[in-house]
Amino acid sequence: MTLNNSQKITVLGMGGTIAGVASDPNKPKEYAAGALGVADLIGHLYLPTQISVEVHNVAQINSKDMRVANWQALLKALHAATHDPQTQAVVITHGTDTLEESAYLLQAMGPWPKPVLFTCAMLPANAPNADGPGNLKDAMEWAMHPACTGVSVVCAGQVHLAQDAQKITTEAVEAFTSGPSGCFASKVDGQWHIHHQWTVEIPHQRPGLAYALAQTHWPRVEMVMNHALNDGAVVRALLATSAMEDTPLAGIVLAGTGMGTASQGLEQALQQAVNQGVRVWLSSRCIHGLAHAQPHTTWGDITPLSAAKARTALSLALLAERENQL
Repeated sequence: MTLNNSQKITVLGMGGTIAGVASDPNKPKEYAAGALGVADLIGHLYLPTQISVEVHNVAQINSKDMRVANWQALLKALHAATHDPQTQAVVITHGTDTLEESAYLLQAMGPWPKPVLFTCAMLPANAPNADGPGNLKDAMEWAMHPACTGVSVVCAGQVHLAQDAQKITTEAVEAFTSGPSGCFASKVDGQWHIHHQWTVEIPHQRPGLAYALAQTHWPRVEMVMNHALNDGAVVRALLATSAMEDTPLAGIVLAGTGMGTASQGLEQALQQAVNQGVRVWLSSRCIHGLAHAQPHTTWGDITPLSAAKARTALSLALLAERENQL
């Protein structure tokens, strides 16, 4: 479906709260995510006359239910859209729950020929003060900005780099932070203001797109958090049941306490995982802060990514290793 006929933005819909509908608009927390198609979201949106829109429903899901097949469908649709010579940029509507993981996935699998922007909402589309229309309009306008490049997240008048964006609230519409880096740009009085240089680092391997699309199962990577009274039982259980799963355990990302520390019992279990050939990466459960190597830690590799992004990155790295063995 194409609307108008000038500078074209392709909008890919993935569902989420931005496409959600509440049975009672005055009870916005009780809603069905992904109920609307992306054409419904665009239909009543006032846009500058020089912008034309092409829309595609890739998925209509709650992003908490994201699966490999959904990511593959998104990658395939994005590849087609960014290689369309008429398309200036691609906007993706997505649920907030796993948005940072999908955004990091697309950044890791890039660079793409055109800018890629995610946007979202914290309130369903029929809520009295729905934030989705404003976020979507901002994303469409940012897509035409000269500074728009790479993969970014547009939410609540701010632009976050995919590598920095983290969801930090379940209540406020200002759902995302870029941590110490600060957002890349923000909208003030209708104007976009750039706050720092665009820098992107991808510290890991990634598979070829064709190979990633062809694999029914991607390497299974689980996240484990350190906490008080942690004796490593969860890791031991993962190892014990791995052979019975459709996809055996291939990696673990630890969301460690503080600078990425683990209890003695958890350290022993993670060392056992490494001894059994499971790749372990070490992150921090702190929103602001990075993991650091500990003096006597012999298991795992330090990653500067958040635990959620690290899980995505490790799965891609293991997939790349599998591809390289062919």
